[in-house]
Amino acid sequence: MALLPLVLTIGLHSPFAFAEEDSASQLATINKIIRGEGKPGETATTKNGEVIYTVLEGGIVEIRNLRYNTVQRFGTIKPSDNSRSK
Repeated sequence: MALLPLVLTIGLHSPFAFAEEDSASQLATINKIIRGEGKPGETATTKNGEVIYTVLEGGIVEIRNLRYNTVQRFGTIKPSDNSRSK
């Protein structure tokens, strides 16, 4: 169920939300963070600066929306993580 808010959050960002010259870079970094491949402290920000994706200690991902003053946090499960079947 934690993926539904994530999907909705990602769906709200159209490709036009990112800077043209940095759009591929920012989108790639955001995708990397969401997939759980980011390192603690790594961040990516949308062009308008309203949404910030951050990797926290322990691999927790934080999505902070400054415009609406909301924060979402979720843990990611990597494909090689066998804890899913337990």
